[in-house]
Amino acid sequence: MENIELICLQIISNAGEARSESMAALTVARNGRFDEAEEHLAAAGEKMKEAHHVHTELITMDANGELDKIGLIMIHSEDIVMGAEITWALAKEMVEMYKSKA
Repeated sequence: MENIELICLQIISNAGEARSESMAALTVARNGRFDEAEEHLAAAGEKMKEAHHVHTELITMDANGELDKIGLIMIHSEDIVMGAEITWALAKEMVEMYKSKA
């Protein structure tokens, strides 16, 4: 179970950083700093890749019957990764909207 908790914490960490980078992109885009916004979005994308890579490990473990129970930390990690994915997608669209208004 300790390995599963570590995997979940890696997902939470990477997805949380992706969400933070996405929000930073929105902040700088609102102020017209589009190059910086793109850098934040790219960093968010890299963190999402890392989160999904680790998430795939968890899915593989489940598919192989290695998970005997689902704990709160696992549910939390799923929630964080989904929230980060939505935030990143919306941030990309909103940065484009800010650009078109500039």
